[in-house]
This record gives sequence, C-alpha cells and structure tokens, in this order.
Amino acid sequence: MTKGHTYNIDELADLAQLSGQFLKELSVGDVVFLSGDLGAGKTTFCQMLLQAAGVTEPVKSPTYALYNHYQINKKSFIHMDLYRLSDPEELYFLDIEWILNGEHIVLIEWPTKGHGVLPTPDWHLKFDWTNQKRTLTIT
Repeated sequence: MTKGHTYNIDELADLAQLSGQFLKELSVGDVVFLSGDLGAGKTTFCQMLLQAAGVTEPVKSPTYALYNHYQINKKSFIHMDLYRLSDPEELYFLDIEWILNGEHIVLIEWPTKGHGVLPTPDWHLKFDWTNQKRTLTIT
C-alpha cells in the first residue's frame, strides 16, 4: 500500500481486500488513526482487518467499551473507538500508557477526541463518503 494514495471502495469486497493488504504493512507498536464521518467504513474496516489477522470471535464495535483487546498468536491488537469520549484526559482512566506501550497494534477510531494525549500516528486512514462514493486515503 502506498502512503498518500487514495483508494476507491466500490464494494464491500474492495474494503476487505484493502484491509488484508494493510494488515501486511503493520508492525507491532504501530498506531493507526481512522477518521471519517459516521457510516464511512471505519469500524467495518477494523472488523475485516482483525478477521484477516485471525480473530475468529465476532469483532464488535468498541463504541461503548471504548476499546477491545485481541490476542492473535503472538500479536496483540487494540481496537479503540473514542466517539463517546468527553475529554482526552479520560484516556488515562483507560490505562492509555499500557495501550500505547509499543506491544500492540492500536487502531483508533475518532482520534481527534484524544487530541493532546494520543501520539502522532504511524498511519492515518481517512474514510470519505460523498455523493454515494467511498474512498480511503492512507497517509
């Protein structure tokens, strides 16, 4: 995958293919921001990526739990959804130091809610849905 490139997502199969390709780019310790409007594809992308990584249980949106942790073989994934976060300081109550300790691949939806606490990401995935057309830009 190429940073700075925009991919068209015409079908769900396109999103599945992109998530599988992106998984190959990830290394333990990577922090990935996923941004875009509600319904743009962030959670579905994370679900597909985690399934491609080998998660066999249902991958649920962490909207209410704020994060879910998955251990697959020797890789650890944390999927966060900060949509309901009221204040970035709340991340300290979630043990953000442990989450960002470099031992996990961390996928963060709605990262702007954690501004000032979250580090600069290794990857930023921007989902856009305009005029019934979906795109994914990776930087």
